[in-house]
Amino acid sequence: MAKIVLGIPEGTGRVYAGPTLVALGRGYFREAGLDLEVVESGGRRGSIPMLVAGELDVSPQGPSLEFFRAWNPARPIIMVADHGSMRPGRGTGAIVARKALLDSGELRDYADLKGKRIGLSPLRGDHDWLTFATALRQGGLTYDDVEVVTCDFGGGRHDALANGTIDLATVGRPSSIAEGRDAGLFDVWKHEYEVRPGRQQRTVMFGYDFWSQRPDEARRFVAAYLRGARDYYGAFELGVDRDAIVDVLARQAGASRALVNEMTPLGINPDGRINVPDVAADLTWYQDEGLLPQPIPIERVIDHQFVEAALAELGPYQRPSA
Repeated sequence: MAKIVLGIPEGTGRVYAGPTLVALGRGYFREAGLDLEVVESGGRRGSIPMLVAGELDVSPQGPSLEFFRAWNPARPIIMVADHGSMRPGRGTGAIVARKALLDSGELRDYADLKGKRIGLSPLRGDHDWLTFATALRQGGLTYDDVEVVTCDFGGGRHDALANGTIDLATVGRPSSIAEGRDAGLFDVWKHEYEVRPGRQQRTVMFGYDFWSQRPDEARRFVAAYLRGARDYYGAFELGVDRDAIVDVLARQAGASRALVNEMTPLGINPDGRINVPDVAADLTWYQDEGLLPQPIPIERVIDHQFVEAALAELGPYQRPSA
């Protein structure tokens, strides 16, 4: 068995690794001769440096500013397969707002963002900056039309919304959205899939040593992963074997069946290809904002060779016959 170190989010965030966890729970990696060591490496801030250092072989992460800043043309980490995208009713995360704004009707459409106080990450270029940049653009606005309040992710945003320090912010985890809503602190204004349909939210990422030195294992990983991704897609899009997949995902994520059932599923491409134009648009925004030290060619960031090898083995996805 070839050992592969997989980094996933911690705690309730493990559900974000859903397609990978389904493949793991159903034994597809083991059938491919791969022994996965699962490490709770956290999100992009913890996992990207570990991928660069070779401490992780694989991790499902978003095409974030941290990824592009860590990207080294001599030893590139790469995105190899879709691990979740935004489309109607699919994808995690939302723009949330103070309930008073929503209840009063003061905040309805994108143009109503004018003059509002928006809580954003201290890191300009974090994914919430991209989300709000898109929302503002749809309202004919820019960041000059709002008040930006530095407010990092986590419980501090809940407090800031509750005490009126900010009017809106993004919240990612489904459990956090539910907690804030249940406590009456805020409610969903727009789901991120409404703001940025088609957004490539996460991809399967490979560390340089893994994909360059162990290409056969990398190909086997993607083929096994794609089997799990197709099971995930079938369960949540078509209702195929849904109860069994919910059980697998709950067990692997250490979550309740209720949480898995209530989550907004990830949008998955059952053939594994990444939305290249969307990632390229993010990359262009980072470069236009002067957030990257060097130009980065998108064709060296996304590598579909492993997906294409998996599709040659598995064939294109076929919807189950009725």
